[in-house]
Amino acid sequence: MELAEVVARRRMVRRYHPDPVDPLVVEAIVDAARRAPSAGFAQGTAFVVTTDVGTRQRIAALCGEPEHVGRGRTPWLSVAPVHVVPCVRPSAYHERYAEPDKAGGRGPEDWDVPFWWVDAGAAVMLLLLATVDAGLGAGMLDIADRAGMRALLGIPGDVEPVALVTIGHPADTQPPSSGTRRSRRPLQEQLHREHW
Repeated sequence: MELAEVVARRRMVRRYHPDPVDPLVVEAIVDAARRAPSAGFAQGTAFVVTTDVGTRQRIAALCGEPEHVGRGRTPWLSVAPVHVVPCVRPSAYHERYAEPDKAGGRGPEDWDVPFWWVDAGAAVMLLLLATVDAGLGAGMLDIADRAGMRALLGIPGDVEPVALVTIGHPADTQPPSSGTRRSRRPLQEQLHREHW
């Protein structure tokens, strides 16, 4: 697929067929995501992948699926055959910017924007696009219980779980995530040339 087609096809999938995903395909998707840019090439991102049914059900509970179902919606987290939790370790950036080739310049303590979050966002976007390129679907949401997620997956204390990304074979019908279909804002509302 060409990049333009991958980008055009990308959407948040919230219904999956329960069929498993080839582990080598999942590995290739994560390999693409880890190639995201990183400030100072600190490479502070990591990914926890799980396909175990019991673990996925516990993750679904930590992300609020019971409440979602309680509002009359179909379960989707526990059904998705692959869960990926992208993570970032902010201390990797402090360590990198203390190295001789970076020392003395502007380091993370001087940044107005904590670039580890920017890098994590870039990695998540590559994860989503690589999933589409593999002919699969992906959804993403926040983690309601980060401490619970950290404990369940053994995520070290200095590593931040960013979100939950679900991957699988998308079902034919996808409900609107917000209850209503919204159209994308026109380019003219988001593109500003030369000045705002």
